[in-house]
Amino acid sequence: MPCTRHHSQYVYNASTYAISADFERPKKHSLPPQAATVLSAHGGHGTNRSSAQKIDGLVSFENAYSEVGGSFDDCHDTYTTHAWSVLEYVNVADMLTADRVVSRIGIYYPADGKTEPTYDITGSYFDNLRIAGHKVEVKLATELNHKYNTYSTLTQGYQQGEADPMLLGNGFIGLDDKEMTDIAEKYHALKGMPQLVKEWKGDKKNRPADRGIYRLSVANQAELDYPSEVKAYGSIICIPKFGIIRLGEMVVHKHSRSLVMFMVQMCSSGHGTTSGGGSTGSGGTGIP
Repeated sequence: MPCTRHHSQYVYNASTYAISADFERPKKHSLPPQAATVLSAHGGHGTNRSSAQKIDGLVSFENAYSEVGGSFDDCHDTYTTHAWSVLEYVNVADMLTADRVVSRIGIYYPADGKTEPTYDITGSYFDNLRIAGHKVEVKLATELNHKYNTYSTLTQGYQQGEADPMLLGNGFIGLDDKEMTDIAEKYHALKGMPQLVKEWKGDKKNRPADRGIYRLSVANQAELDYPSEVKAYGSIICIPKFGIIRLGEMVVHKHSRSLVMFMVQMCSSGHGTTSGGGSTGSGGTGIP
């Protein structure tokens, strides 16, 4: 009798966490990834939850939970993978607060092995995000992510310059080289950013056919509620005598994507990094 179960060489891959932190100054402390969940290679389902924590006034949250899953959708002949995390009432050094941070990523890999996988972050969002006390409106560029939801479409969009609104550091493009260098010297967490921005500003005809890795942000349209000493350069927000906060960053490789909803990098009165809303996924058979 023919087997009615679906069998293949497909390997699932997904992971997520709600928040993690490491501090060196003024006090050494580490917060391991909370509500971290990893999907097994055969797929299936996994969940995790972390209870409220408060660490020396540096980081606190009231609730965190996550889920990963992988299975074959026989109706659409597609391997499906998802990873999501939820972080509620988070506070990082009283500089970043939010009622809720949701990070979601879905991966859809057609079983024919000839069609590229697509990625989707629909459902990722910030609720009542405030930075340095200022309300921040963040409308994630999910429509652009849909347009460039495969590696080849993103590569083509990068070559043609059409995907530039999603490039990490896009908010700095209006600055000249000296202004960019001065900002990177003032905020050490931006080391290397001037070179990246210079590449984005260069002649598009010289861009490589395949960059191999793309650094993006789906939060380049972030806006503070009013002008102040806090400066927003797209998704990167610079806070004097504190550090920087990065929003909605995505790293794209040929066979994987990862999303981090926020990263707080202290580099002045204190030193340390906190990130939250991290979701990653990929998959494939490795068989041509």
